[in-house]
Amino acid sequence: MKVRVAALLLAAVVTAASGRAARADGGLVRASSGQSGLLVTLFTTPTPLRAGPADVSVLVQDAATRETLLDAQVTVRVSAQHEGALPLTARLDRESAANKLLQAATVVLPVPGPYRIVAEVRRGIARAAVAADVTVEPPLPPLLALWPFLALPPAVVGIFLVQQWLRHRSLGTARGVSAAARRGGAS
Repeated sequence: MKVRVAALLLAAVVTAASGRAARADGGLVRASSGQSGLLVTLFTTPTPLRAGPADVSVLVQDAATRETLLDAQVTVRVSAQHEGALPLTARLDRESAANKLLQAATVVLPVPGPYRIVAEVRRGIARAAVAADVTVEPPLPPLLALWPFLALPPAVVGIFLVQQWLRHRSLGTARGVSAAARRGGAS
């Protein structure tokens, strides 16, 4: 039983530490809009957005039935809201998304500051667009960005020590019970 608890704690620590490396599966809803019979929802991750790589995902649905439309063509345009910045355009696809109901792409946000993200959707003759104004924060300091990986070894050692302590405590209790039983049987 105690070994099972230690194993569950270890699994939770490993999952928390590796979550940063996982591919985007949506993220924070930035905007949603219905046009031309299409409902388009724009997601970004990480939260908050930071300078560097970011995942942009879009969900396209039929506005009337809310059925996910998998055959739409989605393009995203990311523009920094400062002078001299050139917009970045990316084609989204299902292969880049962990959730196959979404279309996604990774874009690089080079500098902190305000940005505008516009997702344009085409499906047959239907056209729709959704836009979001976002603020990109400076990147995390390298040491702070690596904290989950640096915290993992001490957490594993701590879980092991607790497991060993519980094991020795239960063995000591079992030895005490058997010694008392022997004494009780001798009288």
